Amino acid sequence: MVIEAAVAGLGFALVPRYLIEQELVVDRLRVVFDRPMQTENSYYLVVPEGKLENPVSQAFRAWITAQVG
Repeated sequence: MVIEAAVAGLGFALVPRYLIEQELVVDRLRVVFDRPMQTENSYYLVVPEGKLENPVSQAFRAWITAQVG
């Protein structure tokens, strides 16, 4: 809703760039403060019990860690 409000011209929005890539490409939005901001938020990868050693689970964990690293 925040992104749509910004697209509608209702103000600024603080959002991760990856959420607005398409809007940036088609010039619906533009970056006005191009500086990374650190937050206290965290992301957690949760795996069902007993699936931690599953090769697919391990491959996904390695891939997602590389993406956000």
